[in-house]
Amino acid sequence: MENNEKVSVIVPIYNVAAYLEKCISSIIGQTYDKLQIILVDDGSTDGSAQICDQYAVMDSRVVVIHKKNEGLVRARKSGLAAATGEYICYVDGDDWIETDMIESLSLDMVEHEADLVVSNHYCDMEGYTQRVSCKLEPGVYKTKDIIPFMLYAEEFYQFGISQFIWAKLFRKDILWDIQIQVDDQINCGEDVAVTYPYILQTQKVYISDLAGYHYIQRTGSMMDCYDADELVRNKCLIGYLRKVFAESLYSQYLDRQLNQYAKNLLLTRNIAYFDLKDRNGILAPYGGIEPYARIIIYGAGKMGQSLYRYVKEQTTVKVVAWLDKNYAAYRRMNPDVNDPEQISSCNHEMYDYIILAINSRRTAGSVCSFLEGMGVNKQKIRWLSEDFVKEDNYILSHLL
Repeated sequence: MENNEKVSVIVPIYNVAAYLEKCISSIIGQTYDKLQIILVDDGSTDGSAQICDQYAVMDSRVVVIHKKNEGLVRARKSGLAAATGEYICYVDGDDWIETDMIESLSLDMVEHEADLVVSNHYCDMEGYTQRVSCKLEPGVYKTKDIIPFMLYAEEFYQFGISQFIWAKLFRKDILWDIQIQVDDQINCGEDVAVTYPYILQTQKVYISDLAGYHYIQRTGSMMDCYDADELVRNKCLIGYLRKVFAESLYSQYLDRQLNQYAKNLLLTRNIAYFDLKDRNGILAPYGGIEPYARIIIYGAGKMGQSLYRYVKEQTTVKVVAWLDKNYAAYRRMNPDVNDPEQISSCNHEMYDYIILAINSRRTAGSVCSFLEGMGVNKQKIRWLSEDFVKEDNYILSHLL
């Protein structure tokens, strides 16, 4: 390593004992050893705190912070306050990283004199692994060239730069002011509140081709996060971003992106918002579904979970099936998720619509082709309506 700068790795931890040893071991075992490893125990009650203390005894680079449970934003602030490194890397306590990730990102930061290094990652779920790549090609970018599409890359819904705070390397001198100002009440949008405000303060960003981070998608975690105050938290996040963006020199690029982001956020967190009294019928994003329709939901990811939860609460629409190609993994979350291959033997008169709970146009097109190949009438397949996808001017005025 020609780079002698120390990296502080901050790991916020709350009740992830089953995953924590693999996470910490993957950090300790990095090929880049000039690390400060900060484990922030946010009031865990499952033995995570004891695991942290054991690693502190084993490795002098490990610093443990025990605090009462105050949420992810406060945990990250506590970790950052204790950081001594010039660069900051975040790893969630239930995820893990490849052995060369920090060395690679550190070298990129120094070699390209970047303010931020962004890498790809893997999404792991119950034995299924998928590489998730950045929308931008690898290389060096001036910030002013990526801001016009950093939050919305002109395709519903694709980020120009991923929203996640992990799989990135930050400069502490820039990050401190950004992280410390984040509203502690923000929940389930903590990464977005840091990533994009941070980018606005940079000059140069490097996109790496590396995929060194493993995000563990735990089935059921999204549903566990939902409660009756979800819309309040959504408003808190959007309001915070709107304020930050309004103060930016690039504000003229950001309002439209924020509107589109808000639509995607609500689809995955609070789809009921779109069926308020000033909207027409149920499932307005899908063009509206008439009363007493029978539907099949295709997709059990975050968007599918939100849709399924919402529709099951309705009395005017009936869910007759819930399908996903990764049904075996999702069944551990909900036994109602089934194999989409069963469509081939299904009586097509038993349902009126198949609703594609997918936020990517390209993926939705592939699923549509699959279903048509199974004998499904194209007129019965519904994805997000063109009006909904293209319209980007009403969300903020209604949400705030």
